[in-house]
Parts: sequence; structure tokens; C-alpha cells
Amino acid sequence: MKKLYLFAMGLISLAQLTYAQPFTVHGTVKDAQDNAPLAGAAVFIPNSTVATNTDAQGIFTLSSNTNFDSITVSFLGYATKHIGVTMKMQNMGVMLERSSNSLRNVEILGEKQSPALTTLSEMELNRSSGLNLQDAVNTVPGVSMSSRSPWGGQHIIIRGYYPSTDNGHTNGENFNGLGYMLYINNIPVTDASGSTVMDDLDLGTLGKVEIVKGPSPLFGSYIAGAVNLFTPRPTPNQSSIQEQVIGGSNGLFRTNTTIQTANDNSDLWINYGHQNYNGFRPHDNSNKDYVSLAGNFYSSPKNTVSTYFSYSHSYEELAGEIDTAAFYGRKAVSDSNYVGNNSHVEIESFRGGVTDKYQFCKNFSNQTTVFGSGSTLNQYFAHGFTLASNQGFGGRTAFVYETKNTDKMNIDGTLGASFQKSSQNSQGDFILPFIAQPPPAFSAFTPGMVPSDVNNYAMNTNIFTQWNFKLPSKLTITLGANMIISEFGTKNLLTPTGNTYIGNPGFLPFTTNALYMDYPTYTKAFSPVIAPNLSVTKTFKNNVSVYASLSEGFAPPVLGQMTNSMGQVDVDLKPEKAIQYEVGTKGIIGNANKLIYQVALYDMDITNRLVSVTSNAVTAYTNAGEERNMGAELFLKYNLIDDKSKAVSLLRPWISYTYSNYTYVDFKNHGTNKAGLDTVIADYSGKKEAAVAPNVFNLGLDVDTKMGFYFRGTFQYVDKVPVTFDNLHYMNSYSLLGAKIGYKKTWGKFSMDAFVGANNLLGSTYYSFIFVGQNIGELAQGNDPYVKRGGGDGYILPAPYGATFYTGLTLRYKF
Repeated sequence: MKKLYLFAMGLISLAQLTYAQPFTVHGTVKDAQDNAPLAGAAVFIPNSTVATNTDAQGIFTLSSNTNFDSITVSFLGYATKHIGVTMKMQNMGVMLERSSNSLRNVEILGEKQSPALTTLSEMELNRSSGLNLQDAVNTVPGVSMSSRSPWGGQHIIIRGYYPSTDNGHTNGENFNGLGYMLYINNIPVTDASGSTVMDDLDLGTLGKVEIVKGPSPLFGSYIAGAVNLFTPRPTPNQSSIQEQVIGGSNGLFRTNTTIQTANDNSDLWINYGHQNYNGFRPHDNSNKDYVSLAGNFYSSPKNTVSTYFSYSHSYEELAGEIDTAAFYGRKAVSDSNYVGNNSHVEIESFRGGVTDKYQFCKNFSNQTTVFGSGSTLNQYFAHGFTLASNQGFGGRTAFVYETKNTDKMNIDGTLGASFQKSSQNSQGDFILPFIAQPPPAFSAFTPGMVPSDVNNYAMNTNIFTQWNFKLPSKLTITLGANMIISEFGTKNLLTPTGNTYIGNPGFLPFTTNALYMDYPTYTKAFSPVIAPNLSVTKTFKNNVSVYASLSEGFAPPVLGQMTNSMGQVDVDLKPEKAIQYEVGTKGIIGNANKLIYQVALYDMDITNRLVSVTSNAVTAYTNAGEERNMGAELFLKYNLIDDKSKAVSLLRPWISYTYSNYTYVDFKNHGTNKAGLDTVIADYSGKKEAAVAPNVFNLGLDVDTKMGFYFRGTFQYVDKVPVTFDNLHYMNSYSLLGAKIGYKKTWGKFSMDAFVGANNLLGSTYYSFIFVGQNIGELAQGNDPYVKRGGGDGYILPAPYGATFYTGLTLRYKF
């Protein structure tokens, strides 16, 4: 009996010992895009305190004294992954997909992106010199980017939503992008009024760019969509210092000094950039200084805090627009009014924010961002000047719910809100264009001056949600909506009594203005707008998808559009609205990810379209009517070779094509007849939309070698473009050819990247920006021999007429 008792006790002890042994899983976490190990990724058991982090090789070991059936893996900048585990697992391979941080989108298989999202990687951003974002953006189907000065006044046009049609009469909108939301590291660059200024952004040090085409509830439901910019992420468990020098034609000189470090608990990226450019026309210089800082701090496996701060000083001289005679005569001339008035845009700014991401449990997380910005503007143009200070602040919070690895249905969704307020104090003078002025263009005592001194503000609130229902048979239904509440106010600090100026006594001591009209303080609160969206996605074999989507967008008029050239405010303007229908397919065909493709067909109908009208020398905006943008987009890239062990490790041709059939449906210019009655002055219905090329084609080739040599080549064709609403005047088509050859090499802790390249090797005559209007007379200069009685300042911003060259060297030392 005693032996039996001891045997039984032994079995019990052995069972207890076996039960007490920890349950352990091992694995490696890597980037799904480039297979690089992710150091510092958090690995934890849901609803517990058991957690660990990956080491420098992305390896982790997780143990628990109690059994568990799943783990969660998360890393900032990547989509969180929930994985089921079993007792039989010996080693797990976890691949994390890159995400857009808090600005989440519906992901589908194929390219692992939502139907309306295109991502530009660091390699694509550096296809040319890497300093001009246009070189990369203009290869994206359905998207184009232009600039009014060589390195400033950038506009991004997504699916034909053109931001300005006023030919300079309300000058601010010529430099600002409209109709889309722009972020950098989750911090809005677009202000609360919907206006985007990019002059002070360092676009030469980006690590990734995402472009959302069309309205999305998660990005404010703007008509054109959104653009998300991201700074580079430091290499895990590595510290380095890097120096880059780039020089080129027309006095281009750029330096970047970068310090970056990363360990298991944090990473930090700091960059200082300085850039000079002499220009290829008189009075076309540029000078910029940038300081940027981005950091991520992992306070616990469940919590990450990210920071971003930037300071910049930008000075862009304005050479002004020219006409067809000078442009097609390839003359590097400038507008005398711009030169005589020392026209320029000087901006000094700061921008910063903090993002906190917290994973409450396996299925529930929150990400909250608070941000602020400030800037001063000193702007002189052909017919006046503006001095302004701008401030902005706000926040965004989003709660995310996810279910993963269920047999029947997965649900993930986002519910959040954002608030933003922008304020501006602006003083200036504007001389009416019909008053002839010999150079210099004006002084503070010039007759006909229209002074301004205003305090403006704008506020908007967005309450948004989006839910993805992943059903059996690999079918995903996405439902979302955004409620937009917007408001603006403007307060005039001038009084017409005796032409008295109230404000800074030293600003404008005297004016002989005889046309100035008073307006009081105005506020305008637009009725709340709800913009829904719906998409259905079907995935085949995990690598090909087809989709259909419907989304609505909205764009309120900005203050510059609501205030006419005489300072009067029109509070009856309506917001522009749009509805977009889209169908498409995207994915990967063949083994080893050989052929990657994307095809989209869309139809966008924009109503209450805002355009400028001029009557009795006063320019104002009006809701002119309706515009219909139908188009097709195609992108293909084929990996003929993609093997790092071969002498030629990468050989990849690619093409992109955009077809745009954009027409004015109900587009009328209203005015007054001789009897003072309202009448239709012109009807542009059925005409093609101005400023958009019907056909754009890109062809490229990327080559990498095992030795370190690489090649990037790009050819672009842009179709002829209508300049006027009546379609009687066009810009000619053009073709561009660019090439870059480089060599990369690593010696121990040192690495080098040397390159040389050229743009416009064909020597084409092409433009960096054009203004459009109702007719050529209001655009063309009076001295244009091809146009009778031109009354404007010109409408063409020429790009360099011949080939331009650049060369660069990057040296990096790893600690």
C-alpha cells in the first residue's frame, strides 16, 4: 500500500511539474515589403502582461506559465497582426505590412492597398535627384503636380480637380493647393480653410508618400482626396550620421546632414537641409533652410508615442508669367511688373505634433494626435503685396476595433473625430490690373491702391467612421461616412471714412484710394454635410482583387474665394460637392511577383463648381455650375529579374497611362447686361476642362546590379492642354526624357551612394505651371503678337528649355 501511495504521489508531482513548465513560442518578425528584420517590434499575449520585443535580427521568444492560443505583433508604421498559435509550433515567421499609421485605410490583397491608394517608396521618390517631388508624383496615373516657381507654389491635381482659375486676381489661391488634404507624419499641412501651402515643406527628405484618389471619410472627404507624406524611419538597432551633397544646373546646390538612431525602445531621425537655386530666368532665385525631427518612443508593448517637429525658412523670387511668343520662342525672360516690384514669397514656419498610440487589448486600440503650426508670410506680386501671420492648432483621435482569424467573418472599423482651427492676420495693398503702371509696378502712394487689413479664422470638425466586413469567399464590404462642420470669419480693420487706415501706423500712412468699399465683420457657418462612401472588394487566390466603390466629397470655399478683389465678402457661395463612382482591379500575376498591375475606371461629378468672374474690373468667385470628370488609369510593372544573388539583381520595366475625359456639363459665366440685369455672358457647357491633358503616358526602366551600379530611366508624354474655358487656345504637347546612373557601395561601417543624372534630355519646350481662364484676352499680356488686346499678366510659367543636369554624393557612417 505504501508503494502504491508513493507511486501515485509521484504521478501527481510529475503532472504538476509538466503543467508548470512554460509554454514558449519563437519567431522572427520582418517587413513584408523588403524582408528586412524589424527590431523592437512588440510581441505580447492579448489580455495579459506577458510581452517581449524583437532583437536586432527581428527574433523573439515569448513564454508563459499558462497556456495561450494567440499572440499580437505590432510595430509603429505597420499594421498590427494577430496570430493563432498551437503547441506544435517551433518557429514562427511573422510578416508585417506597412501602414499609414493613424490614417488607416481599407487594405486588400494584391498590392496590399485600398482601391484608391497609391504608395511611392523611397526608391521611387529618388528616381531623379530626389529633391523635386514632382518627378515621382507625375508618374502616378491620374495625378499631376506643378509649381509656380522652381521650388515653390506647388499644386497637386488629383483626377482633374484644378485648384485655381483666377489668373492672379485673388493672388493667394495661385500659390495654394485646394480640394485635397495634405499630412506629414500625421500632422495636417492643409489649414482649416482647406488651403495647402507647400513652400515650407522639405520634399527632398521623404521616406514614403501615399496618394488617396477621391473622397475618403478618413481624410476629411475632400473632393480630390489626400496626400500623406512620411519622413524616413531609422534602421533598427543602428546609429548613423549621413552627409549628402547635390549640385546641378542653374546654380542648384543642396546639402543634407542627417543623424539617426534606433534601439529596442526608441528611434530618432534629425535632418538639416540647405538649398540654393539661381534660376534660369532673371529674378528666379530660391533659398531654403529646413530642420526636421521625427521620433518614436515605445513606453510599453502596448504604447507608442511619436513626435514630429519642423522649422523652415523659404525665399522664392517670382519671375512672373509669360506669353506664347516668348515661351515658344524659348526666351528666358521675366515679367517686368514682377521684377520691378521685387516679387517674392518669403515664408518662415514651424510645425509640430505628438501622436500617442495605445493598444487596449487584442481587438481595440486608439491613436490620438495633437498638433500646432505657425508661419509668417511676406509676399510681393505684380500688383501689390501681402504681409500675414498664420497660426493653427487641432487634434485627431481614432478608435480602432479589429477581429482577426475568425472562421466566419472578420470586422474592423474606425470611429473618430478631428478638430482644426486656423487664424490669419493679413495686411496688404492691391492695385487694380486695369490701371497701367510702368515699372516699378507700384508704391504705397500709387493712385488706385486698394488696402486691406483683416483678421480671418476658419474652423472645421470632422466626425468619421469606416467599417470593413470581411465575409466568406474573400468578399469585403466597406461602409463609411464623414460629417463635416465648417465655419469661417473675417474682420475688417479698415474704414472708408476719409480713407483712414486703422492698424499699424507705420504700415500704410497714406493712400489715394478712391475705389475702396467697406465691409463689416462676417461669419459663415456652413450647414453640416454628411459624405458617405461604399466599396465592395472580391479577392481571388490572395493576390488579385476587383472592386467597386462610391464616395461623396465636399470642398467649402476658402476665404480668398469668398472675398472679391474690392474686399467685399460673398457669404452666399455654396460648397462644391462631388460624387465619384469607381471600378477597378489590382494585383500580382505569375510566380515570384512577376507582373504587378492596377486598372481603374471612374466617373466624378462635381457640382457648384467655383470659378472667378470679372465685371467692371472687380473679380469674384461664383458657383458656375457642374463638371464631369471621367477617366481611366493603368499601371503595370514587370519584374523580369528580381534576385539579389544575380549579377543583374533587378530588371524592371514599368508603364503608367492616364486618359482624362473631363467636360463642363453646366458651366456658365453670369454677369450684368447694359440694363443692369443678370444674364449669361458665356456658356462653356460641353467644353473640355482647362488645364488637364487628355492623355498622359509614362514609361520607365529600373536596373540594379550586384556590384552596386544602378540605373533609373523615365520617359513622359503629355498631351496638348486647353488653356481657356472656350477651348479656343491650347498649350502644345511635349515629351520629357530623364535618366540617372548611380553606384552604391558599403565598406564596413561606411557606405556611399554617388549618382549623376539629367532631366529633359530631349530639350523640349514645356511648362511648370499654367493659369487658365474664360478667354485668352484676360490671360494674355498686351504685347503678345498672337493675341489682340491681351489684358493680363501672362499665363505660362516656363520650365528650363534645355537639358538640366545634377550630380550627388551621399556618405554614411554607422556607429
